[in-house]
Amino acid sequence: MQRECVFGVAGAVLLATAGITACQGDASAAPPGAARVVKDTDDEAVIELSDGRRVSLRYQAGTGLLERHRSAGGKPWSHAKTVYATKTDPCQGIDLKAKRATVTVRANFGQYCRDGEPPTESVAAVGTGGLGKWDTHLAKNWDGWDRVDIARDGKSATFSNKSSASTTTLDWRAGKGFGEVTTTYKKLGERFLGTWRAEDGSHQVTFRQSKLNVPASATVTMLKGPTCKVRMDLINIWEDRVQPRGAKVLEGEKTTYCPPEDFNSEYVVATAGGPMELRNLGDATALVTYRKP
Repeated sequence: MQRECVFGVAGAVLLATAGITACQGDASAAPPGAARVVKDTDDEAVIELSDGRRVSLRYQAGTGLLERHRSAGGKPWSHAKTVYATKTDPCQGIDLKAKRATVTVRANFGQYCRDGEPPTESVAAVGTGGLGKWDTHLAKNWDGWDRVDIARDGKSATFSNKSSASTTTLDWRAGKGFGEVTTTYKKLGERFLGTWRAEDGSHQVTFRQSKLNVPASATVTMLKGPTCKVRMDLINIWEDRVQPRGAKVLEGEKTTYCPPEDFNSEYVVATAGGPMELRNLGDATALVTYRKP
């Protein structure tokens, strides 16, 4: 798909409608350090830097992601350099962004990816200065980076992917390259934290707050009857309810409410300081009522 006159980020498209003249303005009208994408197709993207240089990233079948550049004034292109080597099919286009002499790239690869399958290889890359060297990061079986933000001075950049449950980031620093991928999960409301005991005394549920790279969790422990202790991640979190997922058995064997039914249960604390209820999704009837001891 051809997209034209995209400024700053490949993929942020200016749509022309009847009576509107699109693609007005040029690089000279852009703020200092800005860049403009002058070509953006499924297989190649070209960005013009604020100093007039142009940088091209393109897919080549059986080779991977190739880069070349040229100085201002239409001089010859450099020899193509392989930024990321792979024989896997590309998909989702190539996203370029630049600040001053720093250029960032987001690209994805995956078998049948162009047919709708998710990518299996997600690449983040950064080139600086004369563009003779590129820092590259590969994430496997990852949906890809949603965006990248470059510092004004071009000396750092952050790639990110945000969902309703978490934000995953990858930082790059000039002279240091890429750091570690980190995920910050949604915080659990204070009303849930701590231990809740079922009114019949059969079991208890302990909620723990999320921390870096670790989601909030709930641990169910049977106090009567057969031994069972399970831990569940809390991904879907709202102010008054949470939905546990993916129970892992820590002790004994699964039994009634240890764990609650996966994908069909939620813990609800309707008001701060009030009791907690275990319910089936879409049903206000309490299966179990809990109180803090």
